[in-house]
Amino acid sequence: MGNLFGGGRAPPPVKLIGASFTRPLEQAMQRREQEYQAQRQRDEVLFQERLQDLKNANAVDRDRLQQDFQRQQEHLDKERQVEKRQYEAQLLELTQTMKNNEERLKKVTDELQLPIKVRQDRIAFVNRLNLAIWQTSSLLLLGPKGTGKTTFLWLLNKVPKPKPSRSDGTVDIVHVDGFVDSIGLRGWTPEELLKLLVLMIYEGIPKDLIVFGNSDRIQLPIMTLGLLGVNHPMIVIMSSDFWRKLEPKDDDDQPIHLVEDHNGIRRVEPEKHLKRVYNMSVYDEIREYQLGTTPITHHDDLELLVQKREDAGVKPFQFLMEGLGTHFHVEMENTSTMEALFRFIYIFETKYVKDRLKFMNHATLQDFQ
Repeated sequence: MGNLFGGGRAPPPVKLIGASFTRPLEQAMQRREQEYQAQRQRDEVLFQERLQDLKNANAVDRDRLQQDFQRQQEHLDKERQVEKRQYEAQLLELTQTMKNNEERLKKVTDELQLPIKVRQDRIAFVNRLNLAIWQTSSLLLLGPKGTGKTTFLWLLNKVPKPKPSRSDGTVDIVHVDGFVDSIGLRGWTPEELLKLLVLMIYEGIPKDLIVFGNSDRIQLPIMTLGLLGVNHPMIVIMSSDFWRKLEPKDDDDQPIHLVEDHNGIRRVEPEKHLKRVYNMSVYDEIREYQLGTTPITHHDDLELLVQKREDAGVKPFQFLMEGLGTHFHVEMENTSTMEALFRFIYIFETKYVKDRLKFMNHATLQDFQ
């Protein structure tokens, strides 16, 4: 997988290794094709056996068996064609997403190549900050505004019930009982994530992370995080109309039924109705395509899950931590990620005077000029 860690102060644009992203989907397509062919062979064997049993039957019975078999095969073929079109659409979307990521990444790397006359003074300024790199035991909730981060914490009985507002989403970093509710991203661009990483350097790098995404854009955060060396996140994809389903205004609508357990966690009853809260079809796709992520719901034992992930060597921020070292120290020549983080730290400290919300909403690498 390509990422922004590379040698040289002014590296060429990093190319995504397309096969590493598309291979799981192509392998899933191959598995389904093999299953389809195997099913056809089993049907043919069964048909021949039944035809043999009817060798002494009249022509009407034999014709009926033949027609039933043909209808069965036609139905199987139609299902397979629908499935193939879905896979091909997914593959096309995945390829386009990779192309978009390459374009975004090129903008960042092009910006890093621009000459900076006062660079040495700015390096000295950032190094005097002596920023220590350390890791917390918290889980980072990461995603754009309105994707359900605070709702997820409310279901876990960690925060008060969210209040609807015109400006949905968290507007500051909030530490709450083992979680870090991050400032909502505007988009899944490398620049947005680099700015958030700057804030995490000040707050402490989380132990693990949960990405909140939209069902039709789930490939984008996975890829963009991978570019920064952050891999294998947990994934939450909540229903966009959760609150309307929970508190329907129409009396004819059946509300989602929540029951608090002994820890105050709001369990969905019956549990099969979790599909009304989370997009389970996308969860199935993530597992099918082996995207290196873990789909979760608030019913999961997160503490146990994180421990199992750690025991299995799944540490999303490990590569980043190794690249940063124990202190944020800038050289005249840096890796691309270190260079971008250095510039954003300088911008955060000077132009935005540590105003986190303004920094997230408005800062760009052009501010370094």
